[in-house]
Amino acid sequence: MNTRALLAVLACTAAFHAPTALAADGSPTAVTCGTTAEDRATTRSEALARSQSWLDAQVPYSQDACHENAYGSYRTDCSGYVSMAWGLSHSRTTVTLREVSTAIAHAELMPGDALVNSYHAALFVRWADAAKSEPVVREQTGPDGAPPVERAWRAATAADYTAVRYHRIVEG
Repeated sequence: MNTRALLAVLACTAAFHAPTALAADGSPTAVTCGTTAEDRATTRSEALARSQSWLDAQVPYSQDACHENAYGSYRTDCSGYVSMAWGLSHSRTTVTLREVSTAIAHAELMPGDALVNSYHAALFVRWADAAKSEPVVREQTGPDGAPPVERAWRAATAADYTAVRYHRIVEG
């Protein structure tokens, strides 16, 4: 595992509960960002445009912050990034992203799908190789303050993730 992947593992640990911050009195509180009435139907090109907006703005990683732009307000960690790209009603965790998606074979990945495991999530952009073993992804990873990146994963890294397709992704 390379250093960047290890940092992603350590930094994006919002797997089993919503990230917490400290309230004014010092007690833990869940980080919530603005929400919409429902998860939206999103085209693949919209998911990529939405994700590009955070790359362009160099939104800094944090499990304790939200970023608001034309697409809404979402937590600035890996699962918040995928939630924003998909147009979900709120920032989900790496575990609860599976509630709005279906597992698919890696070879079926299309732009706007995602790769998730219990501690990290990344948006699929395209294949880096003809064998469809090295995905190019966009991801919001740590450490705190790091901007989102687009990069190719090695086949061994991708193998540790489940490919998923958002229930309301539409072609077009």
